[in-house]
Amino acid sequence: MTDGVTAMAPRENRRVIPVRCLAHGGSEGLSVLRMERRGEEIVLAPHVSHACMIILDEAAAVALFDVLGMWLG
Repeated sequence: MTDGVTAMAPRENRRVIPVRCLAHGGSEGLSVLRMERRGEEIVLAPHVSHACMIILDEAAAVALFDVLGMWLG
């Protein structure tokens, strides 16, 4: 499912956000968080190498949205 996850999605289903990786160091914006919608799932890939991938189903995405809204609201 996650093979080639960011290479094949249409542009409208991909987003990139500059982030910072505490494990690998570097300044803000050195890493990017690639997000992709793949059918019913959202895939977060915090490294270009795809060494880490986080897959959210609809319930997990809604929970994340709610928490971020609460923290930022």
